Amino acid sequence: MRFRRNLIIVVGHGFRSDVLSDAQAWPTHTPNLDKLAQRGLRLIGTSACPADPGGMLSLMTGMHARQHGVITQDQAPLLCDGWPAQLQDADYHVVGVGRVGMFKQHLDQSVVVENEQTLEASKCAYLQAIIQRGRFDDIVTQRRQRLRYGPFAPAGLAIEPDDDIDGFIAQQATEALEKMPLDRPWALLVFFSGPGNDLPAPRLYNDLVEANDLVGDFVPADLSKTNILAELDYPRVQLQRLTRTGIADIRRHYLGRVGLIDHGIGCLAKALQTRSDHDRTWSVVTADRGQLLGEQGLIGHRSFLGPALEVPLIITPPTQAPPNRSTDDLISTTDVAATIAALAGCDSPPSCEGRSLLPLLAGNEMTDPFTGLISEFGHRLLLETERYKVIFNTEKRKALGLYDVLNDPDETQNLMEQPVASNLLDALRWRLADTLLGLRANQRYV
Repeated sequence: MRFRRNLIIVVGHGFRSDVLSDAQAWPTHTPNLDKLAQRGLRLIGTSACPADPGGMLSLMTGMHARQHGVITQDQAPLLCDGWPAQLQDADYHVVGVGRVGMFKQHLDQSVVVENEQTLEASKCAYLQAIIQRGRFDDIVTQRRQRLRYGPFAPAGLAIEPDDDIDGFIAQQATEALEKMPLDRPWALLVFFSGPGNDLPAPRLYNDLVEANDLVGDFVPADLSKTNILAELDYPRVQLQRLTRTGIADIRRHYLGRVGLIDHGIGCLAKALQTRSDHDRTWSVVTADRGQLLGEQGLIGHRSFLGPALEVPLIITPPTQAPPNRSTDDLISTTDVAATIAALAGCDSPPSCEGRSLLPLLAGNEMTDPFTGLISEFGHRLLLETERYKVIFNTEKRKALGLYDVLNDPDETQNLMEQPVASNLLDALRWRLADTLLGLRANQRYV
């Protein structure tokens, strides 16, 4: 009997692409993620919506923010169908571990972990385990500190990795993998809470990187430019008080959580090799959005700066993939849904605007024409082309920012006041119209 592909799908929350060690941008070491990337296809995806919970909905459904309609942080999380429902309909045995509550109804088995703000243990497997270990009071203290200070005081109560929320998710996912059936195709969905959850890294991971190596590029925020660059997640006074020492601490704990998740992925890879069906199991690793770690003095994720948008996307077959060609196409997190559907032998989810990326894995070019990528949150809309980024205010119908990311990759020079801006904006508006034309639902701002 020929079995279909098994799937291990790992999703990080707030996991920016450049913190993997293969990017050589930070003093980090992610050997397990690097191994997956070397065996498969390593891409950089642009979040379709860098705002919670819209970014996760875009990833799960392949829909842009204006289609699913969740574009602000205060909108309640929705139940989600997307590719988990497709896998279940295709007779996959689907197991979810971690932040999987939004599609629990499409899982055959689940270990649901609620978000970091909750202290109610009845619906959270992690908190139930913490109570049994006698560490609940410590976690309450940790979470209350997070609620009060956000990411600005991460050096809170240190805990052991197995007691950490992402350590628990990795452990539960490894145990679930060992119990997967051998007589039918299966999919293991592992949704980590971090690294962008603003929690301190646990012991053994909070000192993986020297703080002195993390502050060379920090400059205080220019608050006169803040309204163009971001909608702040935190009061301006907290940015004004941010020092080199403070930003080093934020970065150190974030990168420590990256190391913790990388270790968890290594445990999954080791457990997979003990299974007789490892030779038909594919892996996909990605994230819903990125995270700002002091770029231009900013912290948070409601921004179109590259670190808030760009997430890792790794697609790894059981055996070494052929070398992939370079491509001019930009990749969106909406492409993840179409890619997973293709791996499972399904059609793309309804209203999915993404494209399957499997042709790139085979060394081929993408067949669908590329006009540009869009990302959206609140009253902001981004169009990204091969060279330019342009940001519009959809309420006032005006351009806020124009950046030449080829010559200014850090996006420090807004070209709006330059003589070239007028002609460029006219051309980019046409590109935006072509890009939006294919969106079929909820076009409130077109």
